[in-house]
Amino acid sequence: MVRKLFLSLMLIAAVFMSGCVIQPVNAPEQGGPISADTDDGSPSLRASSEDMTHGLKPLDPIYIRFSGILEQQQLELVIDENGDISLLHIKEPIKAAGLSPSALADKIERLYVAGGIYKNVSVNVTMTAKQYYVQGEVNQPGQFQLMSGTTLLQAIAGARGYTPFANKKKVTLTRYGKIYTYNAKELEKDPSKDVKVEAGDVIKVWQQWY
Repeated sequence: MVRKLFLSLMLIAAVFMSGCVIQPVNAPEQGGPISADTDDGSPSLRASSEDMTHGLKPLDPIYIRFSGILEQQQLELVIDENGDISLLHIKEPIKAAGLSPSALADKIERLYVAGGIYKNVSVNVTMTAKQYYVQGEVNQPGQFQLMSGTTLLQAIAGARGYTPFANKKKVTLTRYGKIYTYNAKELEKDPSKDVKVEAGDVIKVWQQWY
């Protein structure tokens, strides 16, 4: 019994003297690259820190290009107000907000390949310019690039103003299927009531009936 106790004490002393450090099995070397693809949709750790600072946001328009498949090759869409996008053959919405474009591309690839939808697919995601539309009784109807802070009255002015037949008391703004009606004359009297334009908005100036 005394001999066993003595041997145990000698073993413990040897461990302390050796200064050994116990590490987890397969622990990555300090300073080495870390690569992790998660199934919960969080960004891959192999994305650069610069890339991660430019995360996508709700209402951001994006362009998705697919390589290696014939069924779909390109897609242009807008991230919805919940931060999600919907893609062909994938039932659940895909969380895009908070990811960098490259991280979103990686996520889409994993969903298609891991789900057995496509055996081999390459995805590239880029951001596109934000757009809004002006229709009806304006001198230059069409599609316009959204600048930060653009308001309803500024959008109409950017479309070269009203035609002689415009009804300034009836200007509608359509956003996600909902229609909002404004009296532009009242907005001109009180600019504080002017509203901000968002990507995808459709502004229409209606005709005056005499």
